[in-house]
Amino acid sequence: MARIDDAQKTLRILANHAEVILEAHLTRGNRLPDTLENEHLIRTLKQHRLILSIGDEEPHLKKVLAQFLGHITESDRRRWANQHIDKLWEELAELFDQYKQAKIKVAIADQERLEDEIKEALSGLIEDIRIATEAFSAYINSGFSYITDLELRIRENERAIERAGRLITLFDSFNILELRDHAGNDSFLKRLLLKYLPVTLEEGRSNLSYALNQLRKLLVRLREDQRLNKMIWSLEAHYLRNPGFIPSIDDLDLEGCPVALNSVEPFILAAVPDVYDPADEDELIEIVAKARDPLANGDLEAPKSPPAIDSVEFDVDGEVVEEEEDPVEALVDSLLAFILEGELGASELVATEVLAASGLTVDVPTWLATLAAEIDSLPRENQAAIEIDYSAEPDPLYPDNLYIHDLTLRQADVAR
Repeated sequence: MARIDDAQKTLRILANHAEVILEAHLTRGNRLPDTLENEHLIRTLKQHRLILSIGDEEPHLKKVLAQFLGHITESDRRRWANQHIDKLWEELAELFDQYKQAKIKVAIADQERLEDEIKEALSGLIEDIRIATEAFSAYINSGFSYITDLELRIRENERAIERAGRLITLFDSFNILELRDHAGNDSFLKRLLLKYLPVTLEEGRSNLSYALNQLRKLLVRLREDQRLNKMIWSLEAHYLRNPGFIPSIDDLDLEGCPVALNSVEPFILAAVPDVYDPADEDELIEIVAKARDPLANGDLEAPKSPPAIDSVEFDVDGEVVEEEEDPVEALVDSLLAFILEGELGASELVATEVLAASGLTVDVPTWLATLAAEIDSLPRENQAAIEIDYSAEPDPLYPDNLYIHDLTLRQADVAR
């Protein structure tokens, strides 16, 4: 009796909270909202092992309860998806009952008649399912091009997607357990309900999934076309409101542009050819052939053999030849040593003035480049001991590129 009492108590709980439980099953994926209002219900269902809660996830109905709810709501789901197919299925269910009664009473004539009627009704149901799924291929092939207005075309696409969703619900409503219950142990019904009908449902579900995916892609393209049309219409309206308007870059207000959009930073592009691209195979073969034969173009002269070099004889004791020192490098070395040894003090040196006082006949860019290169080659601690100010002006077209005119050198204040 305890088992019966517990079962009756569980059924009363489901009846008292049927609205919340059905809403969780039909609209929330079998999940109960974890709120204060449902706290008592969740605790009660846990006691009867009808819900499962793991970690911080919302409690959801157990599989046995979800299957039961799916079984009792299948007819409503089928009716919502397609009323015509639902009516055919109700007629088939009635024929199943009559067939089972005729078989029990051993009414052979009625049994044969009902077998023919069941075959005909099931054939009509299968045909309607195929027609319902194949109709979507017409939408895909046409792309709704028979509708001229783009807004109406988008709405028709959305309605087609909604219809496809209803058909998916229809296919899901044909539960294999329900079909097995209708078939029972009868070989005739098993062959029809567990062999032919599931094959049709699976084929329709596969075709419908493909059609639904294509319809969604088409909807994305239609909405993109709608966005582009709105942009074109806005440009057209601007031209209509402003006769004689000619777009020009001079109309841009560079002062109002963000800094990130109104600056040009130098960057290096490392171009690497794709030697595995088959499209460039012929060109690569031609380049390699020319590289192997320099005379293939006819523009290059044949390489000449190098002239003979007289042998060089050295003295027994050897001869030391002093290399003449470069005056520019000597001046740079003495200048940097003067600063690094601390003899400059609080004073500073201007590179162009040092060059002018030295009397060297070297142009200013070469002098500045030599001085900067020598400073860059110093050890890090020596570089930190030299403070440099650049006399520069920005390029009029690319302001982030600077033209260096002079360098001012001073001894860095290490303490600072």
